[in-house]
Amino acid sequence: MNSYEPIKKKVESMKNVTTKPMFGYQCFSIEKKFFVGFSNKNSLQVIVRLPKDQQEIAIKSKAIKPFSHGAKMGWIEINSKETTTTSAMKWILKSYENAKN
Repeated sequence: MNSYEPIKKKVESMKNVTTKPMFGYQCFSIEKKFFVGFSNKNSLQVIVRLPKDQQEIAIKSKAIKPFSHGAKMGWIEINSKETTTTSAMKWILKSYENAKN
């Protein structure tokens, strides 16, 4: 995968999702809770917010690491060059469901 565009298109089509720029990212939220962001500067970087237990599982993947500016709040960073759209979407959907509930 060369960029996050296929992932971003899937997120844009999700029900009740809104977007807003924040800290150099195009961030998506549901019910005013941010769940994913796409870097405006790095076409490979996607950040996703997860509950702490899911964050710990996610970072076991070599394509995922704690997000330096928000790891304590559950944010992870996915390098879309090192993973598949399906794998990235797995974590984004978990984040979406968590934000919804």
